[in-house]
Amino acid sequence: MGHAERKQLVITVKDRCRVCYTCVRECPVKAIRIINGQAEIINERCIGCGNCVKVCSQGAKVFLRTIDEVDELLESGYQTAAIIAPSFPGEFAEIKDYRKLVGMVKALGFDHVCEVAFGADMVAREYRKTLTNKNAPPSISSDCPAIVFYVEHYHPELTPSLAKIASPMVAMTRILRKKHGEKLKVVFIGPCIAKKAESDEVDVAITFLELREMFKLRNITPTNTDPKDFDP
Repeated sequence: MGHAERKQLVITVKDRCRVCYTCVRECPVKAIRIINGQAEIINERCIGCGNCVKVCSQGAKVFLRTIDEVDELLESGYQTAAIIAPSFPGEFAEIKDYRKLVGMVKALGFDHVCEVAFGADMVAREYRKTLTNKNAPPSISSDCPAIVFYVEHYHPELTPSLAKIASPMVAMTRILRKKHGEKLKVVFIGPCIAKKAESDEVDVAITFLELREMFKLRNITPTNTDPKDFDP
């Protein structure tokens, strides 16, 4: 998994913080403290759920931005693949034809654009085996890294119960590297901050908001982009 010394996923913009204590009250794992009149994330306690970013009315909580790393991969000369979480229609509701979004992602410079939903189908097969095995012990889904971090940090006695099954993101990455070679660079695009620290098997993870920023910086829109379908 490679998250023992993971990067800090959320930081406080000190100039914006008004010490309203909202983030302190709303953090589900008490990973925020007030020091010298500023709210500070305790990284070793943070599970990357992003709740503090959502509840901060001052915009003082910001998540780790990894767009620059994506740009470096796209300019590296390596083959690149973007894998998109199946929740994308909820974020890009204004784009009625999903092929337009795929075309926009390809216009960024990716060689392949694939659905993580295929990886989810493969993972579901493995969970089905567990669910239908009457002798299998109870297990906790390991799909969500925020849940995995929470269990490992706050209920370590339950760690053996975490399913020994890769997440759809990791499964899709392994599938693509088996198809296109181990040197393939993979970028995950989804809604979740915690995905940025889930696994070192994925080169970079960005959020849908960061994807929107990349489109804006390059003036890529549905009207100036040809529709394309997901890679098989």
